[in-house]
Amino acid sequence: MAAANLSAILEPLRQPAPVADPTRRRLPGVARLAVVLELFLAIGALGGGGLLILGPDGHLLGIPPKMLAGTPFDTFLVPGILLFVFVGVLPIAAALVAARRRSVAPMAALAVGLTLMGWITVEMVLLAGPSSLFWAFYLVLGTVIAATGVAWSRHAGLSSRAA
Repeated sequence: MAAANLSAILEPLRQPAPVADPTRRRLPGVARLAVVLELFLAIGALGGGGLLILGPDGHLLGIPPKMLAGTPFDTFLVPGILLFVFVGVLPIAAALVAARRRSVAPMAALAVGLTLMGWITVEMVLLAGPSSLFWAFYLVLGTVIAATGVAWSRHAGLSSRAA
């Protein structure tokens, strides 16, 4: 049952990408917005996650290891890997799905936004401190990306019914 559901979800990704056609319409504005927001998020997460992986004691970002007191982590290595993968690589994948005009792209944007909101919520709970202003910014960014995915999904649904 679960394998069948997963197969149905992944089916649109298996279809070949459409051939580039200069007469083809551009991505809708909401789709372009999702791509820009996803790439903006990815740049920061890949940089931050990469620096935490390279300097698990936090020195490359000027983060004291004592920030991890009370968390399940002794170093920033695991958080850096999680940041790099889930908040860095996932948004790039979602942006590529959108650029390839896959039907799952609005849901990918929603997944990116929800992932970011979850990441920031856990981070705030574990590390609450003065840098929470940055967390609030990224919480808002995650909300905007998720809302973009929802709006885009609704727009796509209206467009497909009109066709």
